[in-house]
Amino acid sequence: MVVRRALANRRLLATVLVGVVMASALMASVVLYSDAVRDLGLRYALRNAEPTERNVRVVTSGRPALEDYRRRREQVDVLLEQYLGGVLEGVVHFGRTATFYIAKPGAPVPEDANRPRGHFQFADGLREHVEVVEGAWPRLPTGAGDSRPEVEAAIGKEAADRIGVRVGDAFDLYPFWREDVAPVRVVVTAIVAPRDLDEPYWFGRTDRFALETSWDTYPFWVDEAAVAETVAPYLPDMDSTLETYGFVDIGAIDARNARAVEGRTRALGLVLREAIPNVVFETRLAEVIGSYQSKLFFTRLPLFALMLQIVGIALYYLVMVSSMLVERQHGEIALFRSRGGSPGQVVAVYGIEAALICGAGALAGPFLATGAIAVLGYTPPFAPLSGDAMLEVPLSATAFLAAGAGAALAFAAMLVPAWRASRSTTIDYKHSLARPQTKPVFLKYYLDLALIGAGAFVFYQLRERGSLVTERLFGELSADPLLLLSPTLFMVMVALVFLRLFPLALGAFAWAGRRWESATVALGLTRMTRAPLQYNRLILLLLLATAVGMFAAGYRATLERGYDDRAAYEAGAESRLTDVRNPANVPEEVFVERVRQATGAETVSPASRLTGSYMLSAFQGVSLEVLGVIPGEFEEVAFWRDDFGEAGLGELLGRLAVDVSGRARGPEVPVGARWVGVWARVPYGENQLRLGLRLRDPNGTFWDYTLVPTDREATDSWRFFVADLAQPSQARFGAGTRYSTAAPKELDAVYVRTAGSPPPVAERAIILVDDVMVFGGVQWSVPDGDGWTAVETFDSFERWQLITGQAQADPGAVSFAPGAGRDGGNAARIAFTRGQGQGPLFGFRAARPAIALPVLAESRFLERAGLDTGDELTIYVNRQYVRARVAGRFDYFPGHDPGKSDYLLVAALPALQELAAGVPGLADAIFPNEAWLRGADPKAMTREALAERGVQAEGVLDRRALRAAQEADPLVAASWEGILFLSFGAVLVLTGLGFAVYATMAAQARALEFAILRTMGFSSRQVLGLVSFEQLFVIAAGVAVGTVLGFPLGRLMIGYLGVTESGSEPVPPLVSQVSWPAVLTVYVSLAAVFAATITALAAVYSRLAVHRALRIGEV
Repeated sequence: MVVRRALANRRLLATVLVGVVMASALMASVVLYSDAVRDLGLRYALRNAEPTERNVRVVTSGRPALEDYRRRREQVDVLLEQYLGGVLEGVVHFGRTATFYIAKPGAPVPEDANRPRGHFQFADGLREHVEVVEGAWPRLPTGAGDSRPEVEAAIGKEAADRIGVRVGDAFDLYPFWREDVAPVRVVVTAIVAPRDLDEPYWFGRTDRFALETSWDTYPFWVDEAAVAETVAPYLPDMDSTLETYGFVDIGAIDARNARAVEGRTRALGLVLREAIPNVVFETRLAEVIGSYQSKLFFTRLPLFALMLQIVGIALYYLVMVSSMLVERQHGEIALFRSRGGSPGQVVAVYGIEAALICGAGALAGPFLATGAIAVLGYTPPFAPLSGDAMLEVPLSATAFLAAGAGAALAFAAMLVPAWRASRSTTIDYKHSLARPQTKPVFLKYYLDLALIGAGAFVFYQLRERGSLVTERLFGELSADPLLLLSPTLFMVMVALVFLRLFPLALGAFAWAGRRWESATVALGLTRMTRAPLQYNRLILLLLLATAVGMFAAGYRATLERGYDDRAAYEAGAESRLTDVRNPANVPEEVFVERVRQATGAETVSPASRLTGSYMLSAFQGVSLEVLGVIPGEFEEVAFWRDDFGEAGLGELLGRLAVDVSGRARGPEVPVGARWVGVWARVPYGENQLRLGLRLRDPNGTFWDYTLVPTDREATDSWRFFVADLAQPSQARFGAGTRYSTAAPKELDAVYVRTAGSPPPVAERAIILVDDVMVFGGVQWSVPDGDGWTAVETFDSFERWQLITGQAQADPGAVSFAPGAGRDGGNAARIAFTRGQGQGPLFGFRAARPAIALPVLAESRFLERAGLDTGDELTIYVNRQYVRARVAGRFDYFPGHDPGKSDYLLVAALPALQELAAGVPGLADAIFPNEAWLRGADPKAMTREALAERGVQAEGVLDRRALRAAQEADPLVAASWEGILFLSFGAVLVLTGLGFAVYATMAAQARALEFAILRTMGFSSRQVLGLVSFEQLFVIAAGVAVGTVLGFPLGRLMIGYLGVTESGSEPVPPLVSQVSWPAVLTVYVSLAAVFAATITALAAVYSRLAVHRALRIGEV
């Protein structure tokens, strides 16, 4: 009977079968797709790890003549095989003996401390990895034991060329630890060279064939048997080091055994250290796999959340279609009950049907999912990763279990309508025909409020935790399944609210439609108001499908924008060079031109990054970074978003503008000056105070000098202090930063530096400074002789000011001293206190503007320091204290990670150069050390390429390269693309099929109604218009509410699902986006479904036989 009923309803049951297969396939696809992406991601992680990190290195030491050495070697090999044997493609041993002193045959050991040294070394399979350049491969020695051995050996070509070794040369090797034995004779029979030092076999070691030492080193290659059977018995107390390398086979590690390999690798290190004393175990294989596991965990969270929604829609589709099937057979069920059938028998009939359908779906689902996922290999996101071929999708038992779970859920969804219908009698059936149910059971008994309350509780928990991730007792990360359901619960909550409000909305539309002179609209609204439950089903399907589509499209667009922004934020600009070492200490225009030539950039904006600090209190400080940029051009190349700061970048940088052109110019030191001298009264010795002087060249470079008195005796009389201008106190590197007498300089400061211990009792010190003079000869003459030219006689003191910023203590005082000069003229006076806690130097400098340095401050720093815009503060930067003023604030600044870096302040580079370089002897000149670029040649944006073009930068960041690296990672590039494609396809198929089934069954059920309308005067066009209006109203309502629901759902969940691959908050934060092409795809697809349905209904109604429908109605 079940089979006959199934065949009679085969078309409708086929739609049910599609839903079951879809539910099973979706459940299986979660497992299969996750496994496929996991394998791609794991291979990517292992392939991109350095070979020295993913491979294993075990180092032991011992004496080859002893049994313990052999036992340790075997023990290492056994443990490697036991713990990692399944994933190692090879094991290689490298051995090296203790050092010997080298001498010519028959000659004694040289006495020189840098005498030549050598050692024996061996490696498994060495002949396959080297090329014999000259000579023949060494033969094994024939003699052993107590007799003096003679060993044939090979030596590397690089070492042979360096120390002059040829084939046939012989050497005596004296053990450094013994003087009572004859040396070992070594004869060089071959000169060899490595085939490829970059292959994993050498484990990153480039010094196997030649060592960089201050003495000549002879690394002799021999066979291991020569050491173990010849040299070791002769020197039983010889120590050796044995390195065992295990090379990991990347293909042997997959997603299913990765966690086990990680655990065994960690355990291997513990076991080795317990079994072998002083063993060295090195590998980062466990860390590489662990990092991959963590990344996989966080990238799969949104996948699971989305698939739960898709599977939920599939189950709802089954409930809807099953309900329509049961309603179509409601009369048959009532008749069956009236003939003595029990509810259990009715449920059993439908249960057998559901079991057959679900069984078929559970078997077909994994294979369908496998095929669909494999085809994704040809799509653009996967093509670079799969080689433009089908993806390898491992079909596992877990996938069938997941498909079975989906089929079980589908089975339950199919039985619920049958169970409800089985409780109805013939009277109930007739009553339902006369009075259609207006509310579902869960609305009638307010079960929806309970579900809404549960959803609200879940969202409360999510808000309290702040993340879907929880940490277990031992630090393992896990995801709460209930919290993963929160997006689905949110949709259901809104859908239930809509279902409760929909009849009221229909009533309002019906009341408003009375004024319309359209019988079609009025009749349609009346019909929907009288039986809203029939329309609720389809509206709810459309609502959920559209909401999921909007959520997925918006979330994917948000992630894409997030990856773009993260790459742009990390780079700071299109390209950026950090910590530039060459060119260094050059003016901005030279720096810009050199960088432009090396990178081919259209725009180069120089910047300078300095470290500093700020004292929060007397005993607590925080570290700072101070970035000097050039307003007006920096904002043209830097990446910026409106949510980074309180205003646009251009407006913020405009607040940093300050006039620093008021700096006084010091007296000129003419071209050709070689010596500088100063007359001064310094009543202290050089071990107490030292006189200093600073010059400034046109490029802004400072040159500091310590002047030496011609009279070393400390007296209160005038003494002459002199310094060689070609020998500044600080070293300058680079041809462009050597002192040159060919360019004029200007005197920038005169000062005294404290030396030695301060006096126990503070005392006031007075220093008088008179003429500053220069001399142009190679050797200076007496101070009052010819050739000396005075450049500053202190006839006026207007151009000078007190040096401040060297310390937060008393900076002393400077003043004009008329008549106090050496010959009764004028002089400059420096007064300060010598004592504990005083500053390191005192003096005067060319006057600078007395203004605070405007800075933009990070909001975190302002909150920590209790400051706000407009406040002033004192920061320590460039080895001096600088008075600054907060001109603006920002939350994020390109290139600065708030969670990993010090607090950041941004200043105008010209102002920073003038106000933060005013303490001679401490603060140096500030030059650009960063370049922010636009339009740079991508091929030039590597350290190697830049070095070839004369630019040395420690950090090279390029937004295009960073984005390409993201896209190369399968867990980033493809983990969402494929599942979105599958989910969109599933949603559209289910929605279209559900709509078609609904329309078809509605047309069959309402044939009598439409026939009566035709007899009352309705034309075929009016009947079609009535149906079209109803369908259009349903689609418009479902799509509109689904769209309104999907966008806030996406924005709401971004805060909880939007984490990086490592689980941290993305920097910069994600910005909610909408993929309008994806939204348009949903709309166009639904429009196509509507058009196809109306076309099919028009064909059905055109063939409607009124007399036949009326006769059926009479029955």
